[in-house]
Amino acid sequence: LFYSNSPLAVNRFFIRLMSDPRSNPRTHVAWRGAVQTAPGHITVIKVVNFSGNGAQILSPKMLAEKQTYQMMMEMPDRRDPTLRVQVVFKATVLYSILSGDAYRIGMKLSDAPPEHAQLVQLYLHKN
Repeated sequence: LFYSNSPLAVNRFFIRLMSDPRSNPRTHVAWRGAVQTAPGHITVIKVVNFSGNGAQILSPKMLAEKQTYQMMMEMPDRRDPTLRVQVVFKATVLYSILSGDAYRIGMKLSDAPPEHAQLVQLYLHKN
């Protein structure tokens, strides 16, 4: 618990709370994407943050925790941000929480295609 009345101490406390200790900090984004929930079944999603090995998405459908899906994100191209690059990952659901009319879902990403490694790295270092 925090008991100091000092404004400086309060600021330090909140800065520590707000820092992101991840090895790959989150980058806030607004990208389109899709998750293949079953063969022939695609759910359109919105990617709201991205960190090289993970992403948080908004989905109209709940995804099962600990289940692995194929997920595609449309990332802006490095050379021309008006173009989109479709990058496919394996994505394992870490959590799924109903938030308003959509599910806020944390995904652990793996198996990014080697041809998109530079694009993924670009967004890791945008903070």
